[in-house]
Amino acid sequence: MTELTSANTSSTFRDLLRNLAGPDTFNLLSLSLASLVFSLGKLTVYAADESEFFIYSLGAIAISQILVVVLLSILGKALWRAPLGKMRSWIVVGLILVLNVFGTILFEAILRSWNFEPITQSLFQRAISLAFTTFIYLGFGWTTLVLGGNFKQVSLGKDLLVSLTKQQADLISTIRDARTFAIREVSLEIQATRGTLENLIATNIPVQKVTGQIVQLQETLDEVEIRVNKISNRTPSASRMSKVHSQAKYSFADVIAASTNPNNAMPALISIFAFFGFSSWLSYFMDAIHAFFWGATLSAISFLIFRIYERNLVPRLGAKPVLFRVMTYELLVLAYLFFWLLILGFFAGDNSGSYGAALAYAAIPFIFFNGGALLGGVITSSKNYRDRLTKQASSLRKDMGDLEQIRSDEDQVWKALFAGDIALSPTTASVILRDAVLTKDHERVITAIPNVLALWKSVLLKLPNPS
Repeated sequence: MTELTSANTSSTFRDLLRNLAGPDTFNLLSLSLASLVFSLGKLTVYAADESEFFIYSLGAIAISQILVVVLLSILGKALWRAPLGKMRSWIVVGLILVLNVFGTILFEAILRSWNFEPITQSLFQRAISLAFTTFIYLGFGWTTLVLGGNFKQVSLGKDLLVSLTKQQADLISTIRDARTFAIREVSLEIQATRGTLENLIATNIPVQKVTGQIVQLQETLDEVEIRVNKISNRTPSASRMSKVHSQAKYSFADVIAASTNPNNAMPALISIFAFFGFSSWLSYFMDAIHAFFWGATLSAISFLIFRIYERNLVPRLGAKPVLFRVMTYELLVLAYLFFWLLILGFFAGDNSGSYGAALAYAAIPFIFFNGGALLGGVITSSKNYRDRLTKQASSLRKDMGDLEQIRSDEDQVWKALFAGDIALSPTTASVILRDAVLTKDHERVITAIPNVLALWKSVLLKLPNPS
């Protein structure tokens, strides 16, 4: 049982690593964003040191990070073409670590070439910095992967919906064309039969023997006309179809609203960010063991704060206006960062310089937390949009199935009326009656009336009776 649990855990870890260290890790946009976050963290250290060569450090880090991003982009693409098998994910992580070590060495070498001495870092600080950097790069790569997958599915869903809508419009047009022709022919024969009956009455031919059948014939013609009118109103219009399609959209307001929905991953991400942030900053003011301890402690506190918020407060705010939910989240973040500021300032020393530096360092998580919430909103809203498209596509497929059944049924009816046995068609019925009336032969008219009535009743039986 223990071996099975261990195997499952190992498999889960490999799957997680494979998702984190995917091809999107080397997407130029995700690399640039990760490099920007890493650069901001390093720059705050030099800003806190009040170094006179801050501008030079800014230039050095820009040069080194641009080179790192370019190398990662080029080597990463080459890496994913190589047949590396199961070791690919580990090699991806190793490549990120190696190139960021190279970036740090290059940054410090550039400063020294300009006759400036970089800030001394301990082995613990460098290890924390590298671990944080790897977390950032993999995190942005995973986010790009998820967003890219959602956007691709949304695009496929939209294309599918457009294709189905076009197919549906074509099917409706086919049904309408066939129906227009058939209904017009039936209507013409109805009018022809009625006109012949009027002529029959005007000729004064004695038809008392078939008066009841003439009445039945007129009633049958009325019923045929009613069914034909029902058939013409049976198909939904094209304007309704386009209206259904236009409803499958989402706006920036939807993204903002979705960013305030429950996010179970947010507390863990914030605690990881807090651990690296606190540990890295505090390592400048205390030894590595104490920095690690306080970093872990403050990380756990951060997790509890946002866990309580996500589990207990967010569900209760679901019915509140979006602006209220956004302001609640912002107030929590600001209160948390004020706590962050107090802790960092306290350990750094009770002076305005240390608090100012801590404030600059605390600005990074403010951007990270809000950016993370916004990205979560994009992921959620794009997923919801994809689900709506999928639902509408399913609805369209069902409608198309109904339309196809209508087309098949009506084709059989029209073929039976106009392409089947010609002796049982409405055209034959109207021709028989007209020819009999034109001869003014009393016996022939009396003989024709029952036959014409039988023909029109057979037409009525062939026509569907839509409810």
